[in-house]
Amino acid sequence: MSHHATTISTAAIVLAAIAALLALGSAVWAIARLQAFEPRWTLSARHVIAEAGLRASSAWAEFGDWIRLGH
Repeated sequence: MSHHATTISTAAIVLAAIAALLALGSAVWAIARLQAFEPRWTLSARHVIAEAGLRASSAWAEFGDWIRLGH
């Protein structure tokens, strides 16, 4: 019966640390959302992102029309 030494690679340790940080960040975010904590800047950021999405979709639709009409 042979005994194999089990070693954990550096990459596995780094991946586990990243996963732990992501889990911790998600837990903190979830607790903050449950307590209805919303900083003022998130409201303006949400508006800016929505506006950018609207403008991008309009530009894409305009480009599609331009291509479809053969220009």
